[in-house]
Amino acid sequence: MMTYEQAIAYVDSYTKSGKPMENLARFVVLMRQLGNPHTDFRSIHIAGTNGKGSTTEYISNALYKSGKTVGKFTSPYITCIEERIQLNNKSISRHAFAHLCEQVKVAVDETGIDGFSQFEILTAIGFLYFSKEQVDYAVIETGIGGTLDCTNVITPDISVITSVDFDHTALLGDTIPEIASHKAGIIKPAVPCVAAVMSEEAASVIEAKAKGFGAELIIPDINRMQIIDMDAGEVFFSYKGSNYHLMMSGKHQIMNALCAIEACRKLGLQYGQIFTGLEKSVLPARMEMIRKDDTRYIIDGSHNPSAMRAARELLALDKRPVYAVIGMLKSKDWQGALKEILPVFAEVIFIDGFADGCVPKEELMQFAQTLGAVAQCEEDLSAALEKLCDKAGEKGYAMITGSLYLASVMRKMIKE
Repeated sequence: MMTYEQAIAYVDSYTKSGKPMENLARFVVLMRQLGNPHTDFRSIHIAGTNGKGSTTEYISNALYKSGKTVGKFTSPYITCIEERIQLNNKSISRHAFAHLCEQVKVAVDETGIDGFSQFEILTAIGFLYFSKEQVDYAVIETGIGGTLDCTNVITPDISVITSVDFDHTALLGDTIPEIASHKAGIIKPAVPCVAAVMSEEAASVIEAKAKGFGAELIIPDINRMQIIDMDAGEVFFSYKGSNYHLMMSGKHQIMNALCAIEACRKLGLQYGQIFTGLEKSVLPARMEMIRKDDTRYIIDGSHNPSAMRAARELLALDKRPVYAVIGMLKSKDWQGALKEILPVFAEVIFIDGFADGCVPKEELMQFAQTLGAVAQCEEDLSAALEKLCDKAGEKGYAMITGSLYLASVMRKMIKE
């Protein structure tokens, strides 16, 4: 039998993107070889530029609080790869991961197809796991886009589109309508779709797709939402006459929660189940606050302009000075992201070397300085973390942001 270490090596033997996809044929063949496990459970499918992880968490927790057995498939991971495949909020065991990975390997070999991606292999493991565990529902998060995302082989009970903004432009296009078209690819005939309030050019694409497929389109009514109280750590709000409490703060989280509320209502969940599901939802590295010794850390995986904008608005609610360690990837709009977030920082330390494809720290620093930021570089993560703590002291915040990869690495360092 395949060991866990062998399973990880097998997944790592594939590239992240695989061969370019023109359709879902190769994954459909793999599913057929595995006995079509994705048809064995009910599902909720979630796409969007930002907010997929939070919305997935809200809906899965509400379903769990209603007494359902719930699978959850997300990306990326923070601590270990098993986090991406969960059952009732517990990661798949290493034994089960290895056992199912071996089955997927056999099926891949039998297809005779080359060019699968890491994401396709992990999705296959996840779908097989949910099938074997006979989950009542699986909440499935897309990887990139929607139309050509391998998770799009499912026919869900509800589709959810959280947001549409610029990200992965090399794959999804460099205009909002193009990106929206990819996200709208998860809409299925006669399957209800909840879509966040978004720009008219994005909304029109989604509305046209839903209408063409005879899919009911549900858009939260923000005129019936009122913020009761909000700070950097939590938010109280009302929606359609009912009160809610989130431990992930910010207006963007309220928008995610509204999508979750509408989806849960469509699934027939009761107010108490939805309230508890939302309140119990927290995610690592999403404006996560950790206090260790005398330092207040904020760990956030924001990596694109819209996510950085949301983080900036949340930081503005607190008057403490914020110092940051930032590292970013070349594949992202790092210039746009830095323009959004830099004004809130008292000082920034740039770093690289935490993942493949990092923007050189010197390039980040020079760009930040042209925008008037007080910026410097550090040679390694340990030195950057030490300097960050010194600068933040007891009265400021020590923030780590720019990439989920960086957030993952430094979160582990702080937790040790």
